[in-house]
Amino acid sequence: MTRTVAIWPVLATTVILGVGSAQPAGAADIPANPLNKPGWILDRHDEFNGSLDPGLWITNYLESRTAEWRSRARYGFRNNALVLRIDNDQPTYYANGDRMKVSSIQTGQKTGLHKTSPQDHSIPDVWKYAPKYGYFEIRAKTSARSGLHAAFWTAGKQDTPAQRAEVDIMEHPGRTPRNFNFSLHKWSDPNVPEVNHSINVGFDLASEMHIYALEWTPTQLKLYVDNVLKKTINASPAYASAFLLGIYENAGWTGTVDPSDPRPKEFVVDYFRAYRKG
Repeated sequence: MTRTVAIWPVLATTVILGVGSAQPAGAADIPANPLNKPGWILDRHDEFNGSLDPGLWITNYLESRTAEWRSRARYGFRNNALVLRIDNDQPTYYANGDRMKVSSIQTGQKTGLHKTSPQDHSIPDVWKYAPKYGYFEIRAKTSARSGLHAAFWTAGKQDTPAQRAEVDIMEHPGRTPRNFNFSLHKWSDPNVPEVNHSINVGFDLASEMHIYALEWTPTQLKLYVDNVLKKTINASPAYASAFLLGIYENAGWTGTVDPSDPRPKEFVVDYFRAYRKG
């Protein structure tokens, strides 16, 4: 453990993954959408072309819950896409024996963000991007393994204690290669219901790049996969929220990790795009 802590600042630096590890596009990959979307105005975006936009992303996952060095994302870039990784030598997120590992980036932070949780230390409020309503899109592929999940999701900004609702736009448990979760978790928000859907897409989320998007209005949450409407939730958080992209191992609800399963485990994201109504 001492050795891991000592070298962690070096390991945490961004790595540009080499040509030898590049993965060619598959025949079933869905091509990227044009940047401009009719009826919408581009608000923020990151195409992940070899770097992260520092004006958009924080690379510590819900930092106030744990030691800062444990919350740092492992990530690199390959074929002009972000690669979030779970590595062999990556520390667990908590120091108390919990086995969870996570690499995540997010657009905002504050002490105690996201439902209720243990606190390790206080952090400043930083909101690089926390919209209310719009159209939000990624193109991505995950890793399909037991004990693993990847997610594109939101966390309420918590200007009041009730503003904690979470929207799981695409939450993929690796043990279900062709299904992912589209959910609205109310947590302490009395104004929205608890809604959970398992979305069958008919393809392997881990082997192909596909487009996942949320249209968020004052009354609805609409899920799109490859530009096709798949499901509507007739409820909506009425407050600003941060966006998160993350990969998690041993989160406690996704099954048992095979100890012989090699790492790194990856969540590959081609781009993040956010639009407001035109």
